[in-house]
Amino acid sequence: MKKPELSGRMVKWSVHLSGYDLKFEPQTAIKSQALADFVSDFSPTLQEQADSEILTLSEAKGEQVWELDVDGASNIKRAGVGLVLKSPQREQIIQAVRCEFKATNNEAEYEALILGLQLALEMQVNYIKVYSDSQLIVNHVNNVYTARDPKMVAYLEVAKELKLRFASFHIQQIPRDQNVEADALATLGAAFTPGAVGSIPFIHVMKPAIRQNEQQNASKAATTQWTYEAGILCTATLQEETDD
Repeated sequence: MKKPELSGRMVKWSVHLSGYDLKFEPQTAIKSQALADFVSDFSPTLQEQADSEILTLSEAKGEQVWELDVDGASNIKRAGVGLVLKSPQREQIIQAVRCEFKATNNEAEYEALILGLQLALEMQVNYIKVYSDSQLIVNHVNNVYTARDPKMVAYLEVAKELKLRFASFHIQQIPRDQNVEADALATLGAAFTPGAVGSIPFIHVMKPAIRQNEQQNASKAATTQWTYEAGILCTATLQEETDD
């Protein structure tokens, strides 16, 4: 711009453009709606899924049924609680809780139920189905068994008070082998000390450490031998590959 010829050109352009109503607007960042429109236009295969999600979100929140898996575990030092809260869209809120006090197994089961219901209320859940592998707790809440121990009576009163805060409440006993996630979380909460582990990596072993080999001996009889074979480890969750 210090050269005279360049300054002259700029003046000429200024004179020519002064006859028009021009306004300078700086370019702004692309907005999220533009990105959403782009994905919608160029992803026709996702339209059905998007429509389903919109329909689910447009429904009354109180009519959506949530599921809660609870379990409690205890040892000679403390108790632990496992909670798995599942939304109608099958998203999960998973918690392993450490109880800093001694408790019997039944008391730990009640702690799990109460903490799980409190978590659901914090999420503004109105309709809920609870699954527990404790026959005693389920039958207490369903008024099939009568609680006689003073502690069980106190726990039952708290559980029933929380139960009334839901528009719909249902609790059902399930076998232990169908409650493995909550059971594992409860055991984890009772076993580990805070600060002992920062994060626990989830590792998949793709095949066993030994391999079966069949060999024939002198009499042509087949014999089986097991030999060591290094397994394949994978730290990422296994998922099927899909188009990006």
